[in-house]
Amino acid sequence: MTRLGLFGGTFDPVHYGHLRTVEAARIELGLPEVWMLPNPFPPHKLHTPITPYAHRKAMLALALKEFPLLKISDLEEKVKGPAYTTETIQRVISELPPGGKDLWLIVGADSLIDLPKWKNPEDLFSHARVAVLRRPGVDLREAPSQYVSRVKLLTTPMVAISATEIRDAIRIGLDTSQWLPEKVRNYIAENRLYQ
Repeated sequence: MTRLGLFGGTFDPVHYGHLRTVEAARIELGLPEVWMLPNPFPPHKLHTPITPYAHRKAMLALALKEFPLLKISDLEEKVKGPAYTTETIQRVISELPPGGKDLWLIVGADSLIDLPKWKNPEDLFSHARVAVLRRPGVDLREAPSQYVSRVKLLTTPMVAISATEIRDAIRIGLDTSQWLPEKVRNYIAENRLYQ
C-alpha cells in the first residue's frame, strides 16, 4: 500500500506557513511523505504576474532541506499549459508502483470554498481523500456542504501569513526571517526577487 500526501501551490515564495502546516498535516495523517507540487501555470493565476517557475521551484527545493519528509515533485512541470489538480492526481497514480494506494490531497480551507470552480471537482474524490487545513479569516460555513461532509478537517495550527504579505514585506525591506528559511531569504536576495 502506497500512502502519500499531495500539496500543490504557486509557492511565490514558499514560506513557513506552507511548510509547518503541511508537515503538521503529514504527521496528523500518519503519512510517510508528502509531495509538494509547484505549479508552473496555476489555472487561477493565468492573468496574474508571478515569479518564473524556475525561481519558485529552486526556492522550494532549498526550503525542503529543513523538512526531509516533504518532497518536491516536478509532475506539473511536464504539463504544457495549466495543470489541473484532478489530472495531476491521475499522473501521480500512474507514477506509483502497482498495488493499493492511499492518496491524500491536502488543501487550504480557501480552496475548499472555491472547489466548485475547479476542473472536475468530483473526480478528486474518486482518486484521493481530501484533507483541509484551516486558514485564518476563512469561514468554512461558506464551503459547499456536499464537499464539507466528505473531507477531513485537520487540527493543525493556523499560520497567519501569506505569500502576498511576504512579497510586500520584502519590497519595503522588512525582516522576513520569521516567515522564510534562511536559504530562501538568501536566494531571494541573490536573485533580487520581489524588489
